[in-house]
Amino acid sequence: MLKSMTGFGRAEHKDDNLHLQVEVRSVNNKYLKITSDVPNALLSHQEQLERHLKEKVHRGSIHLDVRCRTAVNSLPYHLNLEALKGYYRSLQELQKELGPEGEVPLAALFSLPGICEKGEGPEREVETQLPLVESLINSAMERLQEMRTQEGKALQEEILRCKRQIERILTRLTKKAPQVVENYRERLHKRVSQLLEGTKAELAESDLAREVAFFAERSDITEEIARLKSHLQQMDETVQVDAPAGRRMEFIVQEMFREANTMGSKVGDGEMLRDVIDIKMEIEKIKEQVFNVE
Repeated sequence: MLKSMTGFGRAEHKDDNLHLQVEVRSVNNKYLKITSDVPNALLSHQEQLERHLKEKVHRGSIHLDVRCRTAVNSLPYHLNLEALKGYYRSLQELQKELGPEGEVPLAALFSLPGICEKGEGPEREVETQLPLVESLINSAMERLQEMRTQEGKALQEEILRCKRQIERILTRLTKKAPQVVENYRERLHKRVSQLLEGTKAELAESDLAREVAFFAERSDITEEIARLKSHLQQMDETVQVDAPAGRRMEFIVQEMFREANTMGSKVGDGEMLRDVIDIKMEIEKIKEQVFNVE
């Protein structure tokens, strides 16, 4: 079963103290590319968190976004009141010795070491909840995979629809090919007879047969039809495999284009050429869908 490379998943946890939200997005990419945006406290665990994505996806551009906030706003810094009191008592002792000239404003104490300290804030709370963050990532990935699978079914249906249309056109081409040769024989015979009219020259059946045989050989697309049918069969088998199939399908589409181009260069009949153009249009539609397959 095919999977799309496009998807979105979200999971969150909320309690009285902490609100965590995890989002995972994926879009098309020829290879696997993973990026993440996590709180500073989780940067040392970034590779570990991204590993959860690598275990579940094989192709596409995946972005992980982890956000956190606390129910009660936390200040990034706080005052160490005990240290402040200690400095103040020391200055009071010093002022007794120096007198009024030694008075120091209270605001000057805030620049002293140990007075203003960095708080732990919500990010520190996240670091202590690393298993919870990993669990949320797994839940978000499950939702993303569900969406990728659902879109993959739509891709598969469209690819198979185009495949069936190509097969119908190939059946029509196979029936037309002998008649095209016969029509060419009749046109050639009529044209040469008109050119030889009034002369003593006669049209030899062997010469006519040789020219018709040359035309038939030059315009024969039997091998191309057989190979294109084989590629269609490979495409049908590939979409049924429960594994990443995008790259293999890209190669099959490339080979289908090759056969269709060769057919277009060989056919001389207008109706057959229109059929070949229709085949190439259907292959182009398949290519657009395959571009989204994991």
